[in-house]
Amino acid sequence: MKGRDFISLADFSTEELEMIIETAFDLKRKTRRREPHLLLQHKTLGMIFMQPSTRTRISFEAAMTQLGGHAQYYSPETLQLVHQESWADTAQVMSRYLDGIMIRNYLIGSYGEGRKVQRWVAENASVPIINGADDEGHPCQIMADLMTIIERFGPAYKEKRVVMTWAYSDRVKTIGQVHDMMEASALLGMNLTLCFPEGYEPDSKYMTHALKVAERTGANLHTSHDLEDAVKGAHVIYVKSYGSLSMEKEKDLEYRKAFKDKWRIERRHFGKADRNAIFMHALPAARGIEATDEVYDGPMSVIFDEAENRLHAQKAVLSLIM
Repeated sequence: MKGRDFISLADFSTEELEMIIETAFDLKRKTRRREPHLLLQHKTLGMIFMQPSTRTRISFEAAMTQLGGHAQYYSPETLQLVHQESWADTAQVMSRYLDGIMIRNYLIGSYGEGRKVQRWVAENASVPIINGADDEGHPCQIMADLMTIIERFGPAYKEKRVVMTWAYSDRVKTIGQVHDMMEASALLGMNLTLCFPEGYEPDSKYMTHALKVAERTGANLHTSHDLEDAVKGAHVIYVKSYGSLSMEKEKDLEYRKAFKDKWRIERRHFGKADRNAIFMHALPAARGIEATDEVYDGPMSVIFDEAENRLHAQKAVLSLIM
């Protein structure tokens, strides 16, 4: 996998995803045992952040340090991008200095613009590009999510019912995690239900591709517009609020008000789920809005294990491609 870009999980095979996960668990064990694993000594990762970040920035910087390398942080105003230097020129210049480039660039324009930039940079760079979240995907988060599910359910994780549900938020967020969870579930043969109100359908190109892959792997991919029914017997309830791909932002913000009280995960939903069900959320937590404190802080919550696994999953990706 050396030299590969990590932009979309659809670019990888089942075996490659499993290799990343296995590597992540190996590096997590080494971290816990305080065993040195300086796999990227003297390597430098450049990180371009078009939006603020807590988990992505800290986990990537810590990852590079623990792997023996170094990470550099750049915001748009610290680069000549602010003076209209092209992404192509930026990519070629950075490639002469760095061993990899991570880009976080969602909500930089209309849907799809972030992904176009990621691909354009990849075409012009001679070092691997890592997607730290764009408007179509968030592959690093999903790799951490997969680790978390496997930690809880072991080899039988593919049989467990994962429900990824839309939730109300007063912010219009990106849909990226939904797309990459679909791709990962299809590739790994998992059982995934996407639950959302009408108007919040995923991008059809991702759904079509995931369903095609699922035919080969035996994955079970479903959609539902009924949250109360979807959570029955669920082993994982994963909340992800996101914006509609079919509505303008202003219309979306008005339309979603009808779902404010109905599409919030509460303790009662876990009364319908499997008795060992877990709650997942990529954070930051919109407490009391997307889910209640009783869920975020309850025994079903694995949100901080999930956040920690960003570190280990990204160390695996960095190690394998850099």
